[in-house]
Amino acid sequence: MNIRTEAGEMEVMSTAEKDPFAGVSERTLKYVPLYILVPVMYGAVFSTAGYAIEWAIFGLGALGWLVALFLRGPLAALVRGWPQERAKLIVGGSSGVLEEGVRLALLSLLAASFPQALSLGQGWAAIEVLLVIVNVIIIVSLIKRTDEKAMQAKQILQAQGNLQASPLWGILERIWASAFHIGAALIIARTPWSAALLIPLHSGFNLAAVRLARTAALPLVSLFAAVVGLLTLAAGLLLW
Repeated sequence: MNIRTEAGEMEVMSTAEKDPFAGVSERTLKYVPLYILVPVMYGAVFSTAGYAIEWAIFGLGALGWLVALFLRGPLAALVRGWPQERAKLIVGGSSGVLEEGVRLALLSLLAASFPQALSLGQGWAAIEVLLVIVNVIIIVSLIKRTDEKAMQAKQILQAQGNLQASPLWGILERIWASAFHIGAALIIARTPWSAALLIPLHSGFNLAAVRLARTAALPLVSLFAAVVGLLTLAAGLLLW
């Protein structure tokens, strides 16, 4: 946009032309340490209640999440040539089968008690928080780059429309997701057959959250995740 002054015409940047990534890196990095507080908070709450983390089981939970993640690799490769939306639907929908399947296998192998299921769920949730932190750092690195791949990635980020949203929404999302994982571990440990119910619930939760994020405001998406996550955790606690 050009404006005319006594000194002549001067070109200025309009609101629409402002850098959409302005301030994103600084703001995002400032909040990264808060992500670490999510597993710390759950650990502190359960330790205060008398259920300190059993670190070997905690590590097994983290390993289980990694196994479920790696199992998605062959499926993602299989649908690579498919239409993008269909491929995303299949890979996203597989989260329930893979994660709850691995979770059921581990908990059955352990014949897990309540404290063990709690630790396994916390480990499962904590490694996912770590992956989110890594993703956040990668995104911040991409924002600073101007090569072709980085520009393509930035276009995708811009299309999501949440660049200027507070990073606190991401931290809240981890709180609700962690509640779901801990609750799911408690439910399956107590009633292994319930894995058959949690498989479609988990996949539906993920797919619905992604779909909702495209059309609804972040507070509504967060509210949806909070309801599902906290209800799952409450159900897990009540079963014991």
